[in-house]
Amino acid sequence: MSMNANATDDLAAQITRRHFFSRTSTGLGTMALAQLLSSDAPAQAATGLGGVLQNFHFPPRAKRVIYLFMSGGPSQIDLWDHKPLLNQNNGQELPASVRMGQRLTGMSGNQSTLPLAGSVFKFKQHGQSGAWVSELLPHTARNVDDMCIIHTMHTEAINHDPAITLFQTGFQMAGRPSIGSWLSYGLGSANENLPNFCVLVTKNKGGQPLYARLWGSGFLASIHQGVEFRAGKDPVLYLSNPAGITAGSRRKMLDRLRELHQLQYEQTLDPAVSARIAQYEMAYRMQTSIPEVTDLSDEPDHIFDLYGPDARDPGTFAANCLLARRLAERDVRFIQLYHRGWDQHGNLPKAIRTQCRETDQPCAALLQDLKQRGLL
Repeated sequence: MSMNANATDDLAAQITRRHFFSRTSTGLGTMALAQLLSSDAPAQAATGLGGVLQNFHFPPRAKRVIYLFMSGGPSQIDLWDHKPLLNQNNGQELPASVRMGQRLTGMSGNQSTLPLAGSVFKFKQHGQSGAWVSELLPHTARNVDDMCIIHTMHTEAINHDPAITLFQTGFQMAGRPSIGSWLSYGLGSANENLPNFCVLVTKNKGGQPLYARLWGSGFLASIHQGVEFRAGKDPVLYLSNPAGITAGSRRKMLDRLRELHQLQYEQTLDPAVSARIAQYEMAYRMQTSIPEVTDLSDEPDHIFDLYGPDARDPGTFAANCLLARRLAERDVRFIQLYHRGWDQHGNLPKAIRTQCRETDQPCAALLQDLKQRGLL
């Protein structure tokens, strides 16, 4: 096919930087997928990654992520970080060698004394690894050998909002794509009937607020943002057809709408138009796939018993853990669970017990359930 110079210049003028990267990103996604599926020799050969993969200490095997986020900041010295010396010196004044002249926060600036406070909970070692775990997590403690516990994490973000934004996006300031959005962008979809990135928030929990931008796509296309699931008969908002609208009429409407969007895209080459088309089509397919995946009635009683007494109540943390496993079985790339209520101050000893009762057994059950199905 030949084109004259004027036609070529007109086309070049329409191609924006965002359009260019939206086109070339498919090559990056192919490379990432080949690395993800390290056992797939043809994919390695196609991208030239075979030699690179051989240099890893362990072959990458993970194909999906379930991210359990305990929002508000769980007290590590009461759960995972055993500090016998702190307990021994409980009540003594904070040594100057520890503070090293650092400024006090607004919550402690008016205190006349800064006593050391050890944990009131007992710790024991568990598993072959001998990991120290609090008595608050008896179910999780039995699974420590299937876990990697990192004690050396730190951040300069001391306030909730920049800290939680950092955890989700890698930056303290809002506006960047979340980790689930990056994985969706880089790896593409493994299930055409479900979103790449699903978000499950425990119902009826107070505490530090959660914002949709925490699972947003930032400057990436909106197709990569997280889709929030809710408890109730409509797990995803605005997904069901309005009264009087059938599946057939919805299909005809989408077909005509796609034709109009296609005309707009050919004129503007705006990738946002393509993303809009893709989202309409995904929503149509989700009308069937979402009710199927969120219907837990086909789960046997012993699975509900494994996840605990709250597992039959949609929207609880236990039910969300079970739903996360069902989404993972259907090749959803990134599933994120948020559980609020961990911002405890004067009521920490009582409140942390409640939080652990809600999360300990479901977390342990999810590990066991994934392992017995070959998904861990």
